[in-house]
Amino acid sequence: MNETIATIATPTAEDLAPRVLTRPQHRLSRGDVSAHALKVLYRLHRSGYLAYLVGGSVRDLLLGRRPKDFDIATNARPQEIRRLFRNSRIIGRRFRLAHVFFRDAIVEVATFRASPEAPESPNDWHEGEEETAEEETATEPLPARPEEDVYGTPAEDARRRDFTVNALFYNIADYTVIDHVGGIADLERGVIRTIGDPDQRFIEDPVRMMRALEYAVRLGFSVDPPTVEAIERQQALIAEASSSRLTYELLECLRSGSAARIHEAWRRAGLFSRAFPDLPLDTDDSVQVLEVIDAQIAAGSPLADASLLGGFFLPRFLALAVEETDGNGRVNNAQLLARLRAIIAPAATSMHLSNQALHLMHQGLFTLTKMVRPPDRGRQVVRISRQDYFPVAWELHGFAARLGLIPAATRQGWERALQRLGKGEQPVDEERSERRRPRRRRRRRRPTA
Repeated sequence: MNETIATIATPTAEDLAPRVLTRPQHRLSRGDVSAHALKVLYRLHRSGYLAYLVGGSVRDLLLGRRPKDFDIATNARPQEIRRLFRNSRIIGRRFRLAHVFFRDAIVEVATFRASPEAPESPNDWHEGEEETAEEETATEPLPARPEEDVYGTPAEDARRRDFTVNALFYNIADYTVIDHVGGIADLERGVIRTIGDPDQRFIEDPVRMMRALEYAVRLGFSVDPPTVEAIERQQALIAEASSSRLTYELLECLRSGSAARIHEAWRRAGLFSRAFPDLPLDTDDSVQVLEVIDAQIAAGSPLADASLLGGFFLPRFLALAVEETDGNGRVNNAQLLARLRAIIAPAATSMHLSNQALHLMHQGLFTLTKMVRPPDRGRQVVRISRQDYFPVAWELHGFAARLGLIPAATRQGWERALQRLGKGEQPVDEERSERRRPRRRRRRRRPTA
């Protein structure tokens, strides 16, 4: 972790007066904010509410990076937001906020929260537990908190966030950047630092340890020494974090384009093996697969979640396939499938993977045994390519080819066959295939007595 440790100390941010950068003092431009987010910001502002762009989007825009999404904070309550935007839905059971829906995007709008507050979880709204304000949950309702205890001021909202660089606000009313926690200074220094005591913040939410290292890698920043020391003291707590949140963080890492370096930072900090004890931990194989994933993400190729997770099992599965192949090249399918399920099942259980994700991983990996040689029959290509799991199998096949686990000629043969199929042509030259295929000898019938 030495390369992620800052060499300078930073002041405690809790009691700093807000620092405000006027428009000429910063590089954040409305032209870089999504049109949908601007529409929401302006409607809130013109309706008499505070409307701030918040979090990672402000951080990234100040760094000249392109945010993946744009979140908004306001003093409007969820029902007030709902009345302003007919295309919105109130979600979340523990803390209610609004999603404003557009044809190709969702803008998340949250009311300023009080501090301190327990950390939010992807389970609260990201994992399919959405509900409208009029709907009741089917599960036992959580204890209600008075609104005055839940909602707070902008300063309170800033201080309950995780890291200083993630707690900056962009005010649409006057185009200023507002800093309650010293985040601007840390952004200029390139430092990741918790807001408040790092040990306490990690005890509140152990996943913040993973995020600290992830942000440092992705932004090219360092982690300040007290935060690093707290990670070393609290690393065992990561095993107590929600499995669904850990899976969410892992997938975010795998989609980032920096998965190999983030994985290495987590591993060296003692977090990865504790967070994901059931994933294969062969360091060399894992790093090579992650490097291939990063290369594809960098090339602009989105990958299915089942492929991203299945990549961890790819080298081990292909080794099992060799073990279950006899001298004549025949695979013991039943035995291989049983062994595949045995190595995936513990991770699937501990990570709470959905049945669909598990199905795609199982069949995607298993299908590779049918794709270890270039296809010689068009029916084989048609049959395999029509399966729902084929996109995952094809992505894993690409990983294997790039790792040298499948010959390049095999990959090229399948690419040609799929291209021909896409053009409506016969995937494989059946006449040539028949000439190459040895004819079976007919058995002679014994003469009857």
